[in-house]
Amino acid sequence: YWESYKSEVAAYELDKLLDLQMIPPTVEREVKGDTGAAVLWAAPARSFKDLGGVPGQGGVQAPPLAQVPAWNRQVVRAKMFDNLIANTDPNLGNWLVDEDWHLILIDHSRSFTTTKTMVHEMERVDRELWDRFRALDDASLVAALGKWLGKKEVRALLDRRDRMRQGIDKLVA
Repeated sequence: YWESYKSEVAAYELDKLLDLQMIPPTVEREVKGDTGAAVLWAAPARSFKDLGGVPGQGGVQAPPLAQVPAWNRQVVRAKMFDNLIANTDPNLGNWLVDEDWHLILIDHSRSFTTTKTMVHEMERVDRELWDRFRALDDASLVAALGKWLGKKEVRALLDRRDRMRQGIDKLVA
């Protein structure tokens, strides 16, 4: 399987490009001759695993009533993002929630492969984020991610986006 610190940095850079605001700041750094990703620690936060599952589902603590619409939107956006970047390792330990019920996504080291497989089945779509996905092109992605991703990985991201469009068209119909 694919695993690279470069995917961590690429996920943060794409988060910024999409104005997702779910990936902690991540930069490339060299320490004692080893190059890797330095990630800002998100605290205080609890993983979905620590919470016992997905908040609001299966008896697990739900967000306060006033936060539910924003929470549901964040979950939809996270699934859309995972599908776009081909995050093959989304798990309850990699989705965090802070005290204000902001969703924080970590550990993208196995993302940005050339697979066309979608990790999540999409039942809902966030239109604003989808519009940003649709605006992505080779030039904008290479400019933002070219230091960490090759042309094949960029092309695969756009191919997955186009596959998502097919699924979204079915949802709309």
